[in-house]
Amino acid sequence: MESKVINLIDEQVALGFTGKLNFLSHFSRQYLGHILFKNGDVAQACFNKSNGMKALFQIILQEEAGNKFNLVLEPELVDEKERTIHKPFSELKLMFTDLLSTHRESIKFRPPENIKIVIDAEFLEDSLPVTPQEFEVLKTLTEWSSPKDLYENCQLFEHEITMALVSLRKKEGLKVVAVRN
Repeated sequence: MESKVINLIDEQVALGFTGKLNFLSHFSRQYLGHILFKNGDVAQACFNKSNGMKALFQIILQEEAGNKFNLVLEPELVDEKERTIHKPFSELKLMFTDLLSTHRESIKFRPPENIKIVIDAEFLEDSLPVTPQEFEVLKTLTEWSSPKDLYENCQLFEHEITMALVSLRKKEGLKVVAVRN
């Protein structure tokens, strides 16, 4: 799929643009997020509740899923202290390709929305080691139990959340409860 967003970012990088690329809802024109550029470098991104690399990836995922945005470029002064992304865009594009491939593979393991995920108390008493991604998912599950909330509030990429859930289920660290409507 040809990415309008990646092409537009590429163009701003080539031009040495400094300013903001705003992402607005295609339907309501509501602000969803932005990408900041400083002298042609991607300096910062935010989208919905995500920041940095996760925000950039969420934008690309939303576009791949068929969501359309109204894109608005605004020249603006960008202070270097606003920078949260420190990679050249050529490197980011390679990361996007890898992340999209991994994401596509993990979709089949994503839990359905009509369940509640809870931590098994016995698992917490066991001494089984957990990965940093599993820990982040467990930490998020202490506040949020629906898959939708978990994916929105966990700081990991979607595929990392999915694979951590799969791993925690294999370790019998999670319980799944069906939610009745």
